[in-house]
Amino acid sequence: MRTELQILKAYHGDCFLIKTFDLKERSFTILIDGGPPTTFNFALRTALKEIHIIDLLILTHIDSDHIGGLISFAENSRFNEIDTKKLWVNCANLLPVGPAGELITYDQGVVLEQWLVDRKVPRHKFSERVTTDLGYQCMNGLCFEMLSPTPAILDAVAANWPELSQEYKEKLAAIAITNNAPSQVRKGTLTELAAMPFRPSNTVNRDLFNAMSIAFVLRTPDLSLLLLADSRPEVISASLNARGYNDTNNRLKVDYVKVSHHGSKNNTSTEVLDIIDCSNFIFSTNGGNGRAKHPDRETISRILYHPKRDKTRRIKLYFNYPMSEITATSGLLFTAAELEAANAEYFDDVCILP
Repeated sequence: MRTELQILKAYHGDCFLIKTFDLKERSFTILIDGGPPTTFNFALRTALKEIHIIDLLILTHIDSDHIGGLISFAENSRFNEIDTKKLWVNCANLLPVGPAGELITYDQGVVLEQWLVDRKVPRHKFSERVTTDLGYQCMNGLCFEMLSPTPAILDAVAANWPELSQEYKEKLAAIAITNNAPSQVRKGTLTELAAMPFRPSNTVNRDLFNAMSIAFVLRTPDLSLLLLADSRPEVISASLNARGYNDTNNRLKVDYVKVSHHGSKNNTSTEVLDIIDCSNFIFSTNGGNGRAKHPDRETISRILYHPKRDKTRRIKLYFNYPMSEITATSGLLFTAAELEAANAEYFDDVCILP
């Protein structure tokens, strides 16, 4: 048996299907996020065609480019045909869904938890709060090392829910505003950008939707994955340090890193990269939507030139859309000469790894 990571084409969002196995060679299927609403009919429905059991369904956080496709899935007859064993969903008891399943209206409807219960998902299948307090979660040889969110972040989400719900409506409205970006090469060379200080546009407390992302290391019998959702690097680096990882003699070794927030410059820091020992980086994006274009050239520069990188090892960048489609929206990210100089290469339109 062999673990398979499917990186579904989820437009500007995330949707991953992991088919793996435990120490007794029993299959174990994990669905992480669903992309925006149209992802279900475009990609997820086909990916689930032969699936009868989802052992773990994870909604990393409540942004529309992660939850929308799961809402569409739950409204489809296929949802009740698949036995979902366990759900990791934070704040399901807060998140409103419209009476016809419309995505997040905030002024009508029931909360997501009750909405799913009405679709025959028993409440006992919902996890308790999924936070760093869980530490390690192991299931017959499948191990999850929790890195985000902290309990304090979920407390802040609950405490600030009225204000956050208004902010979310504004984010949804901004998606309708879109335009193509110019070449990002003009920002500066990759080495220049990598040397610039990490200055995110918002603090963690002003970016709670992303900070509440469920992020973790998944270790299967044959593969290790660092799945960062849209998490904040400040949270990830603090969690890694708290678990004893460092940038000198105990770096976190994984086979693949799913880059946070589709490669946004606000969600990948050199501090995190210095603690990670990995040569394979995954970007889930079609180039972005609305005002949010991604990935950022700054993120790629940090991956290629962070201080602790072993430059004798070739870096591989994986994109789940054709590069021509990504750069049509995000702008040119790098040149072939720049990648060769950095001992790196990219692979586009990649939907299955390894």
